[in-house]
Amino acid sequence: MTNQLGEQYQLKRKLSDDSARDLKKIEDWIKNYKPSKEEVKEPNTKLDEEKPKISILSKDLNFITDENLYKEIVCYMDKTFPAHTTTLSGKLSFNRVMKGSNPYIAIAVDMFLQSINDTHRIATQKDLETNLEMFQGFYEDTGLVLRSLKDPNKDKANYLSKQIGKANSTLPLFLDLRGLKLDANLNFNLTEESRYKTTANCLNWESGTKYSKIDEFGLPKEEDKNSSRQIWTCKDGLVRLYLNRNLNLNSNYVDLVNSNDNGRVVLVNFKKELLK
Repeated sequence: MTNQLGEQYQLKRKLSDDSARDLKKIEDWIKNYKPSKEEVKEPNTKLDEEKPKISILSKDLNFITDENLYKEIVCYMDKTFPAHTTTLSGKLSFNRVMKGSNPYIAIAVDMFLQSINDTHRIATQKDLETNLEMFQGFYEDTGLVLRSLKDPNKDKANYLSKQIGKANSTLPLFLDLRGLKLDANLNFNLTEESRYKTTANCLNWESGTKYSKIDEFGLPKEEDKNSSRQIWTCKDGLVRLYLNRNLNLNSNYVDLVNSNDNGRVVLVNFKKELLK
């Protein structure tokens, strides 16, 4: 009887030892297991997502003539700024070309192009000056002018002014739309790319002053009474700057939201521009 019990004990002990060794082998195998690439399925991430199938012509300056691009822009605007569809996508339409423009729309388009790492960005006023004839009959938003911290648009003027700082607070001040970003409240935010000019004397000229030469921002450089081009100015607030349908420069329009079918957003190949 004692031998039988001893044998049973020894058998159980052997089985226990074998199980322990087997478990250790399994743990070591799991620890050292390296699956082949074929066996690994990486989770989808934003970087893996397919880039939108859009088409932008290879010209230096382009209107948005691809309907797929238009739809992607509208989708981006609605998802990023769902509380502001009436200011953004609600102002746009498409009939062989995207129609509509205001400063918010232009900046949102620029933000979209950055989000998909496209080589194109919205054109600056300096870019438009290289082919003015292309824009006859349309208008294009290219900048903002901070004239004072009063109305019109006092709140947005103050928000922008705090970012610029006292060292650069000489007013009026011109800002390119390209390089700005919008937040959820559609405030204008500076980035590392933002470009602005504090010594644009033309912004203080009498409204309707004629000019012909431009500076490095595409702004009037000096008065020219013999020219047909004019700049329109005002005194206070935060206003938009755009090239109007007669190829004159408006820096006196206080309504930042208004848009109509004559508005165009213009794209430029940003990388190609940097190589110039």
